Amino acid sequence: MSKKRICLLAVGLTLLLAAGFFLALPRTLFDEPFSATVWSRDGRLLSAKVAPDGQWRFFPTDSVPGKFRTAITTYEDKRFDRHFGVDPLALARAVGQNLAAGRIESGASTLTMQTIRLSRGGKPRTFGEKFVEAVLALRLEMRCSKEEILALYAAHAPFGGNVVGLESASWYYFGRSARDLSWAESALLAVLPNAPSLIHMKRNRERLREKRDRLLDRIRSGGHIDSLTCALAKLEPLPEAPEPMPMEAMHLLGKMRTGALRSTLDADLQGRVNALARRYNAQYRGNRINNLAVVVMDVRSGEVLAYAGNVYDPGDRSAGTGVDVIPARRSSGSVLKPILYAGMLDDGTALPTMLFPDVPTYYRDFTPQNYNRTFDGAVPADRVVECSLNVPSVRMLDKYGRENFLSLVQGLGFRTIDRSADHYGLSLILGGAEITLWDLTAAYMLMAAKLGGPHYDASSAETVAAGDIPLSRGALWLMFEAISRVTRPEEEGEWQYFASSKKIGWKTGTSYGNRDAWAVGATPDYAVGVWVGNCSGEGRPLMTGVGYAAPVLFEVFGLLPGSEWFAEPYGDLEPAVVCRQSGFLASQVCPDRDTLMIPRTAAPGEVCPYHRIVNLSPDLKYRVTTDCCDPARIVRRPMFILPPAQEWYYRRQHPDYLPLPPLHPGLSGRGAGNDPIEIIYPQPGRVLVAPKSLEGRQQSLVFTAVHRDRNAVLFWHLDDRYLGATSLEHKLSVRPAPGRHRLTVIDEHGASRSVAFSCR
Repeated sequence: MSKKRICLLAVGLTLLLAAGFFLALPRTLFDEPFSATVWSRDGRLLSAKVAPDGQWRFFPTDSVPGKFRTAITTYEDKRFDRHFGVDPLALARAVGQNLAAGRIESGASTLTMQTIRLSRGGKPRTFGEKFVEAVLALRLEMRCSKEEILALYAAHAPFGGNVVGLESASWYYFGRSARDLSWAESALLAVLPNAPSLIHMKRNRERLREKRDRLLDRIRSGGHIDSLTCALAKLEPLPEAPEPMPMEAMHLLGKMRTGALRSTLDADLQGRVNALARRYNAQYRGNRINNLAVVVMDVRSGEVLAYAGNVYDPGDRSAGTGVDVIPARRSSGSVLKPILYAGMLDDGTALPTMLFPDVPTYYRDFTPQNYNRTFDGAVPADRVVECSLNVPSVRMLDKYGRENFLSLVQGLGFRTIDRSADHYGLSLILGGAEITLWDLTAAYMLMAAKLGGPHYDASSAETVAAGDIPLSRGALWLMFEAISRVTRPEEEGEWQYFASSKKIGWKTGTSYGNRDAWAVGATPDYAVGVWVGNCSGEGRPLMTGVGYAAPVLFEVFGLLPGSEWFAEPYGDLEPAVVCRQSGFLASQVCPDRDTLMIPRTAAPGEVCPYHRIVNLSPDLKYRVTTDCCDPARIVRRPMFILPPAQEWYYRRQHPDYLPLPPLHPGLSGRGAGNDPIEIIYPQPGRVLVAPKSLEGRQQSLVFTAVHRDRNAVLFWHLDDRYLGATSLEHKLSVRPAPGRHRLTVIDEHGASRSVAFSCR
């Protein structure tokens, strides 16, 4: 064979060996599942669960703590930082010992070689396998830094039982991170991988202690610790039993199969919120209310600081504690009312003190009722929100428009309100839609963020940014001012006990059948949402938002630092002159006026419709015209005149209300305007369905009317048939036949009112 051919063969063989050397090491050394873990914003473990293969194996880090690094290299590979994967001195010593013994007694394995061995699944210890490990260790040293190799070893070394990796071992045995371990604890973990099956925390404890103490002596001899530190470290006891893994964010953990989640949660706050939730849950279970959820968001950053998806109870899954309620769809109750108020302020369909009717109201699809089953006649818009009144809220939504409100709440990020306005109808404002606690809290957080101004420096994780929400800062400020005044009906709960040194804008809600109790609140710094109820959907008597969710809300705010209240956004507000009695823009005849701040974006509002000039007799006792009174003696006076139905209820709450004087006797029956009768039920155009008894018999309908004069007598006619007369409380039981009808009501002076309706 020629020299040239030999040279080519040698070069080819060399290239083949080089290629084999570089390709021998797999691109990924370890292909093992990791435990799912959730970590706080400062790196503390909040929750963990075993990997799919049943091992505690945490996701590897880029480096290992200094104490463990010193301990493991002192114990396993003292020349780790000086060799290239194989230690020639240790190898020579081991070869001599093994040849003399005729078997492998000393492996001379460096930490790099041990890392390779771990990646190969613990193959039999033969000379051939040792050679492969040495070759691959050299290759690994060319690919990775010393710190990366040590991190790989620490993440996959066995530490006894089903514990794999330094970080999982640290939490399993000591209940804290490896970076927080003492010298004694680091030394103990350093000796465990050497023989994890032989040396165990529950057996051979003295042998384990001896190995740890000898390693501490070697660390002292190496100059890493002094004699006092070494002596004190030896006095530390071995752990008696494994520490339970933290369970502070189990519902976040439940969303994961494997991997590490570095969350924005505040570990201390998360723990306190969980403890608070468990305490209230133990109390509420007396009323068979099993579930509770809390979420806390940072207004300035949009980050989630606490996430308690439920009261976690691993021993009681039957109560639904394993369900994460925060993203669950639940009936909204009345928590959307402040948003409607802000929207109406923004477009001018409401002013802060504008009166809205609060009288019995009947719609085609439902009949709203106030919580306390009473009516005030007419209520200012801001008090509607403060007192969470249902009937005027429905009237407000009817005026604002269902489509407009649907667009508004969708613009605030309520993703589950995804059907048409016709589908929800006017019940949308009373709980006719399903929302999630996440969307509710995020919406209030975003509104607070926009009102807070330019300090907001991040957008919501749900893609809605504070600057994009469809409400002005002026409307938001007026809204938060209204819901910061804790005036709730006494029947809705003992709200007076919620007095707090912190000013909070908050709202509660209770869904139909007492199935969901809500409370949400915000300050310039924090937004908190609370839900209480049963995941099964079972309602419970007396469970309301103000009675069950609000106490939790206020106690959570008590865990948070205080903050200043929202500054009034003067550039987004402008003064408006309004009627002091009606809250509408003042007309020329309104005698008393106030100046209120309203959103600059608002369209021109309505002028007061209730103040009118009334012609009165000289003694002010009668309404007159020139037919019965000398024009020179007529007194023209502005009067606040509500419609009859509103007036009937309004006078009960406002003794100072001056009713319209009666007509002069000489004008009786002439219908001098200001119709004194109002038919409350039935309403024009309604299709009535008479209820049936349990026996299937048709029941009567109750027709209702009011008259300005409390002493008036009303005469009822259905079509051409006289039904009867009523006084004081004008209600009449009627059983109309199927078909179209006209109801007519007449008083003794000839004033009348009619409505057409159908019955089936």
